[in-house]
Amino acid sequence: MKVLVIGADSEVGEFVIRSLVKHGHEAAAVLQAKNKMEDIRKAGAAEVYAGDQAIEGYARCEAIIFLSDSSPNTGAGKTVLVDHEAVADAIQEAKQHGVNRFVMMSAVRANEEQGGSTKNVGAKGVPDELLEETGLVYTVVRPARMTDKPGKGAVTIARELSAEEATISKEDTAAMLVAVLDRKAAYNKTFDVASGDTPIPDALQSL
Repeated sequence: MKVLVIGADSEVGEFVIRSLVKHGHEAAAVLQAKNKMEDIRKAGAAEVYAGDQAIEGYARCEAIIFLSDSSPNTGAGKTVLVDHEAVADAIQEAKQHGVNRFVMMSAVRANEEQGGSTKNVGAKGVPDELLEETGLVYTVVRPARMTDKPGKGAVTIARELSAEEATISKEDTAAMLVAVLDRKAAYNKTFDVASGDTPIPDALQSL
């Protein structure tokens, strides 16, 4: 399967690319930072796009993995936002190019009430809701606070996890995003994921 990774220069991007290649997929990557292009190629991406070239990446793709800009260092009580305009643009391009499978990494605190006065107030859940209403075969994965610990391939999945206590490694987050691609149990589902004791394939069967 050819998979376009949008935001491949994010905190988990290289892990996602490596996991895709490991599982026999063809990885294409869209980046914001051109200085990361060589790193992403070394990780295994067959195609790398940046800037105005991004739209070219959708050609021949069978699935999209959208990596949000949520910071893995965001702690409890801090604002976690996903760029809903970027999600909307990616959804539009997916539809125009006939890409029906869309996996999005959101945030475990996406349903959290937030204060403040920025234009993004109340918008954390918007990208998730937007994707759910598109008619695409979607999966929204909401990782807990991410860490640099080695992945262990075992997780806990739930509709809602405690953001204050839950963590997950970047490596396991990437593994989950790739694992849901062709798992029908994960189709049209939104769930939280954190480190746990259940192997990822078994955890997905519980959805």
